[in-house]
Amino acid sequence: MSAGTRVVAQRSFRVMGCESHVIITAGTDALLDRAEARLRELESLWSRFLPDSDITRANQAAGTPVRVHEDTLAVILRSIEAWKQTRGLFDITVLPALVHHGYTHSAVTSAAAPRVSQQIIGVSGAVEVDLAHATICVPAGGAIDLGGIGKGFAADIVAEELIEAGALGALVNIGGDISVLGVPHIPGDTSWVLGIEDPTAVPTHIARVALTCGGVATSGTTIRHWNTASGQQAHHLIDPNTALPATTTLLTATVIAGDTATAEVFATAAMMSDGPAAVVLLDRVGLSGLMVGTDGTVYRTKNLGAFIP
Repeated sequence: MSAGTRVVAQRSFRVMGCESHVIITAGTDALLDRAEARLRELESLWSRFLPDSDITRANQAAGTPVRVHEDTLAVILRSIEAWKQTRGLFDITVLPALVHHGYTHSAVTSAAAPRVSQQIIGVSGAVEVDLAHATICVPAGGAIDLGGIGKGFAADIVAEELIEAGALGALVNIGGDISVLGVPHIPGDTSWVLGIEDPTAVPTHIARVALTCGGVATSGTTIRHWNTASGQQAHHLIDPNTALPATTTLLTATVIAGDTATAEVFATAAMMSDGPAAVVLLDRVGLSGLMVGTDGTVYRTKNLGAFIP
């Protein structure tokens, strides 16, 4: 197929509580159906708002091993690794604090999540994964939530599966967490060019980045926030060190990585304090990022320029 005759299939839909978009170079409606169905399957496994999901069942049986799908085993293992890589700034066991501060209902259906009575957080390292028996065990008194990794991990899975199924290129965007692989959909382009939204001037872009493959993810306090019963504003980014919504001077953090799960994890971790600290964190692990402060200040890692077209 020549650069001037690229056939593109694309579709938008809601999944995992987000507006999502899939673009396939040399794609078909059948591949789009497959991608959408796969994302909905992963949501059914990982959503804490669904009573029969693997995550809900594991939380309700905290302290006891629960048999789960192989995709759940994989994302939990990656979550434990991410907890170590971020030195605890990313932590799937902050769910009790998240619920305590008011994030109890789905952004999609407004339905309440199954009740969480656990009180312990900061125990990602104690979550047990038994590959031989396909089980996970959440520590007694703990509960997990994949909100800071699930979308990115799902985007990576589906993009890879589309390429394996014969697509020349794929972009999977779940609420701004984006995985790209293969041949871009625009004739003549050799990279996927993605816009980074300016949180102070939505929907304009503050920058564009170009990737041949990998992931981009954004975390921030501008979407999922609410007022508590006491009238204080809270958001969904819990600091594992305090069990409180993070005291941050950032509106958003966007990270570029070799895969979208890593980008999402470190975007979450970058939001835990301020711009200079986020730059230090990302530089330490060799990732690129752009952060926007509450005062409009833009912070960039030293290697971001490699992705600016």
